[in-house]
Amino acid sequence: MDPIADALLNAARSELGYREKGGLSKYGVAYAKRVNDSQYRGAPWCDMFITWAASKAGILPWVGQFAWTPSHARWFMDQGAWTRSPEPGALVFFDWSGGKSYKGIDHVGIVESVEGSKIHTIEANIQGGKLKRMTRDQQKVVGYGLPWKVKANAATAQVRAT
Repeated sequence: MDPIADALLNAARSELGYREKGGLSKYGVAYAKRVNDSQYRGAPWCDMFITWAASKAGILPWVGQFAWTPSHARWFMDQGAWTRSPEPGALVFFDWSGGKSYKGIDHVGIVESVEGSKIHTIEANIQGGKLKRMTRDQQKVVGYGLPWKVKANAATAQVRAT
């Protein structure tokens, strides 16, 4: 497995079982502090957890720092790191209404493994504010962001610039 994928998954696994308290998550509180904006303290935190895990793993430049899932997906597209095929360690972006545009994305998780048409994920802020493993089909998936591709594309661009 790619080292970036492995690092992100290890950071995410270390938090399995976490549950928000009183409408707040430690990930929202940390994100609010990181961006100096208290409005994020009680906001939906699926993507803020991704930021936290990436920061803990030391791979934030290749995962991105976001709270708004459509913007995060667009960022992966702009980085040339977007795909429709799941891979372990990829960020998976969902639209619960079944749309296929990044503009309708309302949730993000991390692919832990792929088994046929099913994906096994680690997701935050689900089922009453929990952080847990899920098994999902891909009907509601808009696409996948590949952090290792962000890093590879950045390295290629740097080489071209020299």
